[in-house]
Amino acid sequence: MAVEPDAQGWRGLEPASLAINLVPDLWRTLRTGWPLLVAIMVSGGVTSFIDLLFFLVFLASSLARTIVHFLTLRYRLADGKLEIHSGLLGRRHRVIDPVRIQNIELVQNVFHRAFGLVELRVETAGESGAAGLLSALSLAEAESLRAGIQRVRSASAAASAAASGPAGSGAAGSAAEPEAEELERTGLLEVLGHGVTEGRAGAALVLYGIVQEWGPTVRPELFTHALARPGSSAVLMVVFVSAGYLWSVTTSFVRYYGFVLSRTADGLRTRSGLFTRRRVEIPAGKVQMVRIDASWMLRLMGYASLQIETAGSNAAPGEGRLAEALVPMVADDVVPYTLEAVLSGFAASERVAWSRPARAALVRAVLGGVVRWGGALALIGHFLTPTLGLGRLDALAGVGVLLGIGDGYLDYVTAGWKLTPSLILVRSGFLSRVTSVLPRAKIQSAHLVQGPIQRQFGVWQVHVWVAGGRVATPELNEHEARAVFEAVSQPGV
Repeated sequence: MAVEPDAQGWRGLEPASLAINLVPDLWRTLRTGWPLLVAIMVSGGVTSFIDLLFFLVFLASSLARTIVHFLTLRYRLADGKLEIHSGLLGRRHRVIDPVRIQNIELVQNVFHRAFGLVELRVETAGESGAAGLLSALSLAEAESLRAGIQRVRSASAAASAAASGPAGSGAAGSAAEPEAEELERTGLLEVLGHGVTEGRAGAALVLYGIVQEWGPTVRPELFTHALARPGSSAVLMVVFVSAGYLWSVTTSFVRYYGFVLSRTADGLRTRSGLFTRRRVEIPAGKVQMVRIDASWMLRLMGYASLQIETAGSNAAPGEGRLAEALVPMVADDVVPYTLEAVLSGFAASERVAWSRPARAALVRAVLGGVVRWGGALALIGHFLTPTLGLGRLDALAGVGVLLGIGDGYLDYVTAGWKLTPSLILVRSGFLSRVTSVLPRAKIQSAHLVQGPIQRQFGVWQVHVWVAGGRVATPELNEHEARAVFEAVSQPGV
């Protein structure tokens, strides 16, 4: 049986952390110093030797950091606080109140599983990165520490609520994993579908433009004749876009394989991952905002994607936003019930009656659509017209103007907002439709905003900030904007 963390003194990482932490540290060094590595490979003589020496110093520093991290990192859960001590020359001592913890993430990559270990990340508001990164604990130790944090948090919540019943019920059984009610499970086809909708077509087109423009200059013997063939530019574009979608589908499959969203007595929990398995736990009451992403492709499939925001930093060292609960695919008819389970104050049975933006905002939306579509098609035409014979560039730009007018109008009729006694709902975008739902009790500040161009049209926006992010209402007339600003400046239910 694992020893309760409160009864322990200072604890350290498992010895296997030396191997587990060295690999990602070396990878980060290689990513940072790859220009130097390329220079070593293409150069020679004394300069190459000096460059190699510098590169070996970088690798040695990675090894030294890993060893120092293992030897100096100590942690304990004592007096209701999580304490973490680390550093040799620059020492750091952190004390984290479990009540302030936004989410807890347990991560197991292939190296962790090989040694039977797990990484525990603790996210708090206001920290840049994981506040407490314990990179290699045994499974029993990680579960014991997690249970100890949950026990302290439950006891604090019971004390603050001053429940009339027995106070011990909230903390009882905290050493065991709490019972979970499954809310959403994402199947294999849905995971792959999420990857398709997240396809990096824009980045692929940018890379295609770079190759098209600079390829003949760098490698004329390879590109000059190849790109001169009829239709070669179109084929190259298809290859790049297909590669972007393939990369997105593969990334989605690896990251969200086996995704499950559950609700426990302590809050929310997600599990996902093929090679690196992640379990994120969000305490009850820590949800700051929920975003519903419903792009045109997702809507065609009858799905949406839900992102649950907390006040944590959501960025572990060397990684992107991995600590939030992102539900990759939720059926349209299930979205309201998932929101009801995640956010108190949202009623799945209540139909949302959206308030519309100001009429003057229509002109702004149309102008924005014309600029986007006209510029995009003009840029594509610059590359494709010579090889495909698509006609004059101004004709293609004219098609972009027409598409921009339609897109701007659809953006205008899609935009909306709604205030309830406990929530703020904001919707924007037609092709990439995003709906944000914020609890009014979580609002940090509200701003009444009017830019110089908005001043010419007489429209305003209200920006609402919570610890997990910001949303902006559609453009409103002054009277309506001030009314919304006054309403959201008052505390919600």
